[in-house]
Amino acid sequence: MTLLQRLRERFHGSLRFKLLAVALLPLVIALPLLIVLLAVWGNLYYDRLLIAKVRSDLAVAHGYFEQVKEGIGRRVEALAGSERLARTLRERPQAASVLLRDAQATLGVDFLILLDADGRVRAASGASATGLGYESPLALRPSGHAVTEVDLLGAGQLAAIDPRLAEKARTPLLKTQNALPTQQTEEPRGMAIQTLAPVPGGGLLVGGLLLNRNLDFVDRLNEIVYPEGALPLGSAGTATLFLDDVRIATNVRLFEGERAIGTRVSAVVRHAVLDQGRTWLDRAFVVNDWYVSAYEPIADGRGKRIGMLYVGYLEAPFLRVGYLALAATVLLFLAAAAAATYVSLRLARHVSRPVEQMHGVMSAIEAGAEEARVGRIVG
Repeated sequence: MTLLQRLRERFHGSLRFKLLAVALLPLVIALPLLIVLLAVWGNLYYDRLLIAKVRSDLAVAHGYFEQVKEGIGRRVEALAGSERLARTLRERPQAASVLLRDAQATLGVDFLILLDADGRVRAASGASATGLGYESPLALRPSGHAVTEVDLLGAGQLAAIDPRLAEKARTPLLKTQNALPTQQTEEPRGMAIQTLAPVPGGGLLVGGLLLNRNLDFVDRLNEIVYPEGALPLGSAGTATLFLDDVRIATNVRLFEGERAIGTRVSAVVRHAVLDQGRTWLDRAFVVNDWYVSAYEPIADGRGKRIGMLYVGYLEAPFLRVGYLALAATVLLFLAAAAAATYVSLRLARHVSRPVEQMHGVMSAIEAGAEEARVGRIVG
């Protein structure tokens, strides 16, 4: 006889079993459904909270990025219109390169180039040859104000500005899980924040900050977005600048502890952000682990998408908390079910025994034992 058959016989033959089944059936059905609903709703709500957090983080990162751009623009424009530069050009034009070299560190840029009215190099802080044309991807607005944008500089242009910048920008590509397949072995181009400011009397002053391997920039960005104690549960925040889909500045680490410069973003994120121009707010696989991630495209002065800004934090610690909460809910259900079963068994006994006594007396009378009586009912 199977278990189902035995239960069926008990159900039909035992009043106590029927009462117990009636008492426990809502508990056995309703509580599991409630747990499933709570788990689904809680997971959705929890995910929304995590996404809202990383969206806020991206807004802070974007604000810092724009602040750096504006700061470079103001400082280069101030130098372009300064009396110090004007006096040097009037009295000692041959000393202009020395002035630019001295000003480079003060302004916090990687290069300064002074162009004449024809766009040829007149003086430079680096090794730019005097008289050569400077191919600027930016163009002054009709108002003649300074322009600050992010743009790509080719390997040849970087080498002409300063060979050290070309070497710093060159990034060997590392094999990356889930990235779009490519035959390319390195990224020679540089991404730079570049300002072109008009110089009174004619000409332009070009100032630029190279973002490739700019660890000070990305570490400071990460400190602002994820200061110590900002992430609970042992999670860790990360920040990255991408040129196209290649990490050129990041605090994401490889297994060996080195920075993941030269690794690439996953194909699905690349398609969404670079190809479609969308902001990615979701979990994503970052080098070797899953992160709650936010990516936004970085566009050059012509609106072409040339890279990405990323911030995100480890998902695993938050998942562990979710699993612990679910386990606690299940344990609570089991404890409630055990308590309800015990109470139901006691109640079923008290309710069913008097009825069973009365049923026995009625059966006895029907069988001819007219003297049968219920007597004292034992509960």
